[in-house]
Amino acid sequence: MSSGFTLDIAGLALALTAEADLPIEAEGSARKFVRAPGAAGPAPFARLHTRWGEPSVPASAPLGFDSGKGLWRMYRGPGGPEFVFTSAALGPAPYQAAAFNDAFTEGQVTLRRASFADRLPIYPLHYPLDEVFMVHLLARELGVELHGAGVVTPDGRGWLFVGQSGAGKTTLSKLWRGEAGVRVLSDERIIVRREAGELWMYGTPWHGDGYIAEPGRAPVERVFLLRHGLENALAAVPRAQAAARLFACAFVPFHDAAGLAFSLALLDDLVVSRPCEELAFLPDRRVLEFLRR
Repeated sequence: MSSGFTLDIAGLALALTAEADLPIEAEGSARKFVRAPGAAGPAPFARLHTRWGEPSVPASAPLGFDSGKGLWRMYRGPGGPEFVFTSAALGPAPYQAAAFNDAFTEGQVTLRRASFADRLPIYPLHYPLDEVFMVHLLARELGVELHGAGVVTPDGRGWLFVGQSGAGKTTLSKLWRGEAGVRVLSDERIIVRREAGELWMYGTPWHGDGYIAEPGRAPVERVFLLRHGLENALAAVPRAQAAARLFACAFVPFHDAAGLAFSLALLDDLVVSRPCEELAFLPDRRVLEFLRR
């Protein structure tokens, strides 16, 4: 248990703290992204503090957006965006709220004690707050999260396999994971960022059915748009179509015009500057040799 720790995700340090009587720690694959005590690293880019309280629904109307699953809604608070989380299993009252400044670099998470007192310690960024927060932070001209698997070749090149659920990301990830010298950063979620003129892909804590989630990064060399096929084949994809297919696999804040514009521009940059092809494949090791050729 800890009263504070730092997560390093996609090159961004996230400092998490809490009240003295609210023990917190990472859970699941997020544990791999916790900075070791005393380890060197960049200064925190964002700081989130967690406290006990009585989360409530703001009097203002939602910001034109509903998650569609009844899990969270977004509002405009006095200091910036606010998110309110409810669950049928925990009753009608919100079990959690999170308020941020407009840059998403400072935030406060409020937990209803009755909902969490028997679940200590708590991971302050438990689902769905983790991805809700990260998607909005990245949209501040930092990057974009994709439905993708990230493979790093033995010589350090990054191959990005993008597709919706069921397209084959986990199947390919498991095949690549058995190859000597190959690293698989994720079988489900990859973050792409431009840094110092280079496009990088990062592993994330959010995995698919293969439970593959590893910290690390690699420069993006190739992008593959996945579909199942009767044979292993690559096909060129027109730029506009490639960008549209990437956008369909992106996690973007549709209610945020500036963030949406940035995400679209970054994806367009990706298809312009990197080979982007459709990969039809058979789910066995022959596809690995096909791609190597």
